[in-house]
Amino acid sequence: MDINLTLSKRLFVPKFYPLLFDYSHRWECYMGSAGSAKSYFITQKLIIRALNEKIKILVCRRYGTTLRNTCFSLFKDILAKWKLTEYVKIRETDFTIRFPNGSEIIFMGLDEETKLLSLNNIGAIFIEEAYEVPKPIVEQLNLRLRGNTENQQILMAWNPINRNHWLYDFCEVNPPQSFIYLHSTFRDNPFLNAQYIKELEEMYTRNPAKARIFCDGLWGVDSEGLVITNWQEKEFNPMELAAAGLEHRAGMDLGWIDKSAIIDTLYDRDNHTIYVFNEFYKSGCQLSELATAIKDMNLHRTKVFVDAAEPRSIQFFKNEGIRAEACAKGKDSIKAGLMFLQDNMIIVHPKCRNFINELENFSYIKSKQTGEWTEDTTHEWSHAIDACRYAYSDIYTNTKLKTMSKTALGL
Repeated sequence: MDINLTLSKRLFVPKFYPLLFDYSHRWECYMGSAGSAKSYFITQKLIIRALNEKIKILVCRRYGTTLRNTCFSLFKDILAKWKLTEYVKIRETDFTIRFPNGSEIIFMGLDEETKLLSLNNIGAIFIEEAYEVPKPIVEQLNLRLRGNTENQQILMAWNPINRNHWLYDFCEVNPPQSFIYLHSTFRDNPFLNAQYIKELEEMYTRNPAKARIFCDGLWGVDSEGLVITNWQEKEFNPMELAAAGLEHRAGMDLGWIDKSAIIDTLYDRDNHTIYVFNEFYKSGCQLSELATAIKDMNLHRTKVFVDAAEPRSIQFFKNEGIRAEACAKGKDSIKAGLMFLQDNMIIVHPKCRNFINELENFSYIKSKQTGEWTEDTTHEWSHAIDACRYAYSDIYTNTKLKTMSKTALGL
């Protein structure tokens, strides 16, 4: 069955239109603000390609439970607007759309690994909200793109939440061959209604950091889902703070394959403020190397709180002349520790880059079933934060606090 479809150029966002029939780049990346019609254009492009040639297309997101009301719904909406619904076969049960010429669009969550491994002859892949997808999964998808179709493509769309993400390096630092990278904002989309534009523009006043991402489409830090947002990067003199009588506190998180972290802080109890001014951060450390780091940081005369699950390690440090002490633990101590950090303002010296990176990335985990935030947190960005939490464990577990003197700083 032939489908005669005539579409006006005015249906497409002008910034994207030159790519509508361009399949020459294996990687086609769309980064930008909310409302810039990135996903809408990609959907238009893929429908047109499925009409013009026989091709199997995979449309995916990180979790399958999010597909029905996002990608699948958008494809159906555009097919309906173009009056194509009667010509295609839409299967709600297995999330597929089949075309009269044999083209097929398959919708699948990237958590459905068994199904993904069974796919073959894929000619194009659309990864929606690519920011949610780990790099190894995208690399595996690239390997699945090995069908007989010419001009195979991976199309990705996302908002640029954080420059520490692998996508920043992928696009801005070490882009692959056969690659095109488009930046867009809501201002590029002539189809937005006035109310939506007004809501976006109000974000500049309400939340400038978020506006950088969702209005300007620039790399930034989104606070949504982050565990700790009550912090700022600021220069300060720890010697002056110590002279004012602030409490000196240090903590250490031990990692063998993971990162080991030592965090040195001062605590202003009256003003509920933690000052982070020195750090050690490295993976694959031996205990002897950590002992040396503690001494190099002049912390051997300071009580250093260590994970209570490491009694042998604590004894090793004590034998080295270090005042290591097991951090106080109790029921829900992790949750209590995070709540303590959330209840205090955290000032971070600019030289503590690893601690800052963790604060910018340490987040709650979304439920695969509901897409809502849970109380579980990411492990990858927790090591320096855990060390900081340990340093205050005797406070949030209601044990006695000991004040440290200026001389204990050893600065």
